Amino acid sequence: MDEHRQVLSRLDILEHDVADVKDRITDLHRTMDERFDRMNSEMNERFDRMNERFDQMYERMTTMTRWTVGTLALLGTIMTILMAIAQFVP
Repeated sequence: MDEHRQVLSRLDILEHDVADVKDRITDLHRTMDERFDRMNSEMNERFDRMNERFDQMYERMTTMTRWTVGTLALLGTIMTILMAIAQFVP
């Protein structure tokens, strides 16, 4: 009978320890979920900022390309006009 009580006592201790471990694991999961959510939010904010920067860079590059093409077209037109004038001037 004494052995039975000792076994039950030890089982109670084990049950209590297992319950503590389960609580700690649950807390750990909650903490990790919160950290991952926070990290995910921070990463999304960073990617949003990067996207804004890339959009600005793309817009600048597009503008510069348009100016370059326009300038080349203007130079080509001026050269064509000068060559045409040169043909008619003796």
